[in-house]
Amino acid sequence: MLRFFTGAKSLFSGITPAVQATRNASYLGNLKPAEGAVKAYTRLGRGPASGKGKTAGRGQKGQKARGSVPHWLEGGQTPYYKLFPIVGFKRPHRKIYQEISLHRIQGFWNAGRIPLEAGGTLTIRAMRECGLLSGSLKDGVKILGTGDSFYNVPLNVEACQGTTRAIAAVRKTGHEFTSVYFTKLGLLAHVFPERFLLKKGRVPLQARPLHKRDIAYYSDPARGGYLLKDRSLLLDHVGKPNLRKAAVEKSALEALLATALTKTHTDYAESKIVRLADLKL
Repeated sequence: MLRFFTGAKSLFSGITPAVQATRNASYLGNLKPAEGAVKAYTRLGRGPASGKGKTAGRGQKGQKARGSVPHWLEGGQTPYYKLFPIVGFKRPHRKIYQEISLHRIQGFWNAGRIPLEAGGTLTIRAMRECGLLSGSLKDGVKILGTGDSFYNVPLNVEACQGTTRAIAAVRKTGHEFTSVYFTKLGLLAHVFPERFLLKKGRVPLQARPLHKRDIAYYSDPARGGYLLKDRSLLLDHVGKPNLRKAAVEKSALEALLATALTKTHTDYAESKIVRLADLKL
């Protein structure tokens, strides 16, 4: 008996993998889920024998029988979304920036993918050319402080905005962080100047901030505002009144009235005799 099993074992041990694969493939037509894993659903509206015929478990008449109640309906009481006052405000024209972290800049620098020498300036255009910035430009670039603990890139950084941690990390290396204001047109002219040179023959001038919020931000030394480097751009002109009055033409009647109001008569020294011949009648 032992010899029989030993012989059978040696017989089946010689089966090739191809035969085994063929035998396993024969089970694919008999696959089924485990017992109890699939539960049959109740068919509604299929006769009274199931107990869910006629009205299909919805009852007779009413909103729930004919349709459904909105999930936000609270039965007529003041709904939740009207119960509390509106807090805060989201500016519809706020700027949306591309966010680049210090960790990403450090990785590009370590890999030699930033073609700048130590002490150079990493501008938005340089970020675009080396691949740090990809996709849509949006309204500019904002530098995030993620990875500030091991940041040691020897470059000056120029962006639209930067977090407090990011600015501190750049300054810790002995370099400068500069916040620069860009409009949509100015950002395109900064990143793609060749487009304007080919089409217009010139590059448009960079616009200066107009809103007091932007003026305060880009003139803040803690933010590295670029307006502080050259005060003649804007800060020397802010707050000075315009002393030049616009010239307004007066009519003849207004001129006579102004003369009559300003002229004073203290006595009759200017009285004189008028001859009819002197009058041009």
